[in-house]
Amino acid sequence: MKEKIKDIGYGVLGIGLIVLIIGAFALLVIGGAKLFETFYPVLEKISTFVWGIVWLLLFLSLAPRLRKFTGNGIIIGTYVGGAIFWLLSFYVTYSLWGFLGIIIGVLFLGLGVFFTAILALIFNGQFMGALGFVFILAQIYLFRMFGLWILTKYRSKEIKSEVFQENTKEEETLQLRNEVSGNSYDPEKGSSLTSSFCPNCGNKIEESAVFCTQCGNKLLDKPKTKKITKKIG
Repeated sequence: MKEKIKDIGYGVLGIGLIVLIIGAFALLVIGGAKLFETFYPVLEKISTFVWGIVWLLLFLSLAPRLRKFTGNGIIIGTYVGGAIFWLLSFYVTYSLWGFLGIIIGVLFLGLGVFFTAILALIFNGQFMGALGFVFILAQIYLFRMFGLWILTKYRSKEIKSEVFQENTKEEETLQLRNEVSGNSYDPEKGSSLTSSFCPNCGNKIEESAVFCTQCGNKLLDKPKTKKITKKIG
């Protein structure tokens, strides 16, 4: 008997939680719609300003030196403009399709409100409005992709430049070592620095030498070789 009462209690609690969640969601939707109505004039001005800046950055991207700045600006602008457009799509969906449209939109991780708003406008006979929504949605994603492309291209050139400078420094260092050691340097093939030294006095000698030119020591064994090899390319 106690187990049945406990099960019934858990069932009632579960139903109560579901009702509470649905109620909270409904209040959030209604409150959000009312809030959007209040602040829509301000949001519309912000959206117009943001997209104006994004278009300006788009034209400034023609200058290679500005692309790092414009790429970041375009991406940030599309997120700000996209957030305002999401709120507008949310409001249109709720106004035309009510909670059902909002639930459908939420099931698609929130992104569905873009498409539910467009469908709601089409079914309501507002074809020009739906076309305008399609244009804005395409603008958001195309501009964002363009901004990412600019940054990727810029970073690629920046990395290539760093690698080139690194290789140039290594090449200059290697050339200096060759000049000090008296060996020739070929930047295409790289360079191999090979020096032989007398085990008695440490004088530099030819590898094929039999006697040291400095102390006259006879080189019975192969002279000690100090070899430094560096390949470039």
